[in-house]
Amino acid sequence: MSTLTERIQIARKQAGLSQADVAKALRISASAVNQWESGFSKNIKLEHFFALARLLRQDPQWLATGTVFPYVRRTQATPPKLDGPLLTREEKAILHHIRRMPDTTRKGLLKFLRVLSDTCGSPDNPGFYG
Repeated sequence: MSTLTERIQIARKQAGLSQADVAKALRISASAVNQWESGFSKNIKLEHFFALARLLRQDPQWLATGTVFPYVRRTQATPPKLDGPLLTREEKAILHHIRRMPDTTRKGLLKFLRVLSDTCGSPDNPGFYG
């Protein structure tokens, strides 16, 4: 991941967002996002760059340079890991909708999912469905 365009594309995909999702969230054109990722646009407005970093939940220092200072690493989001499993289409859709929810709704959903998981069980412990 040596270029800004690669880091933007990887972080966007890791976040489960399409270029159209990013464009809509930042209130810019989808072609602008495409140009960032294809390297045709060398200049990203600072307001868009920092909004992009927040949207992708990435440290702006990492997004800009590919490096993070040690003190930032403790407090900021870490760069996406490329060796982990890729998200399925369903997982991306779920993540997309969850990220659009207000914090209170998201916390309530997490509580619900924990109860549901405990109720339904797992392959080792069938629970409700066993």
